[in-house]
Amino acid sequence: MISTLITGPCSLENYELSHKVLSEIYPLVKDKDFYFKGSFDKANRSSITGNRGPGIEEGIDIFSQLKKDFPNVKFTTDVHEINQVERLRGVVDLVQVPAFLCRQTDLIVECAKHFDYVNIKKGQWISPLNMVQGIDKVKNINPSSQVWVTERGTVFGYSQLMVDFSSVDFLKQHFDKVIFDVTHSAQLVKENGRIGGNPQLAQKYFKVAETFGYDGIFVETHPNPKEAVSDGDSMIDLETIKLLLK
Repeated sequence: MISTLITGPCSLENYELSHKVLSEIYPLVKDKDFYFKGSFDKANRSSITGNRGPGIEEGIDIFSQLKKDFPNVKFTTDVHEINQVERLRGVVDLVQVPAFLCRQTDLIVECAKHFDYVNIKKGQWISPLNMVQGIDKVKNINPSSQVWVTERGTVFGYSQLMVDFSSVDFLKQHFDKVIFDVTHSAQLVKENGRIGGNPQLAQKYFKVAETFGYDGIFVETHPNPKEAVSDGDSMIDLETIKLLLK
């Protein structure tokens, strides 16, 4: 049964956007283990001209204000550098290690020092067995911590992502929770080399996540994905997410 839901815009963008998304979603998920997600820095953009978001200073301000507005909501964001981790303690409840950094020992260790809930996104190139080996990087530092893993597809050739549903049961034997990132798993590379996506496929992934035994769903949403500063091609629009949640 799906018990955990992680959702929000790809980039925090600004307070107004984050507040709108959270205010419309929260009434539908307040009885679940819900985390509002937004990135303060998109540090792995494919282009140097890509919008990276508000940055850590404004990001902390946005999260702090949202915590006042929604005192019962839990929050999560991703980190890219060691010096960001401690600053987010007390600001977010769950820290996320990006897929491209899932083998970065120093970053994972730093997360374990400051957080009891660490979510490691599975790299597109890495096997489930190698992901399991990374659990010790957290548990050796913080034995009482929960270590989650988030599936976001495995690269097939240069561009296609495939989801190995057969790995869920294996990962559940080792991680405290196995989450399915339905929007990033539906990404694809466009003809110009930029990252696109298939939100219709993401919706189908959303619907079958429980069938395959995932503990939770990670899904990014936006009121108008075409205007989003990041991942607009793969995010599910806010009205559709509300229908899926109902």
